[in-house]
Amino acid sequence: MIHYSIWFRLRDGMEEAEGLAVVQTFLNELRSAGEIAGFQILRNRSGSKTMRLPFQALIEFQDNAQFAAAFSAQGTRGIHSGLHGRVMALVEDFQIEVFEKVLSSDSAAILKASREFACEI
Repeated sequence: MIHYSIWFRLRDGMEEAEGLAVVQTFLNELRSAGEIAGFQILRNRSGSKTMRLPFQALIEFQDNAQFAAAFSAQGTRGIHSGLHGRVMALVEDFQIEVFEKVLSSDSAAILKASREFACEI
């Protein structure tokens, strides 16, 4: 699983509900088309205690193939056109990070099971 994290701030004067609705519509469209596996839109509750921006879109991809295909498709459509263009127009600032899942809440069971079947040399 690949997690594409975009921390962002809406432009001054942009109504929060309206701006987040555009982001949600864009991400729903990508999910419906199978370009992403899922997403969450999060609000940063730390306020001025952090360097991160107020919102985070956490976008999930099943694997590298889905990740690459989504970016290729968006490039073909154009980054300044359609709903992606609308999202870019309403966002003032953003920061992007890409993460790959290494462990999860069920990882301890997986690690334990792999040790049970390990053989000593």
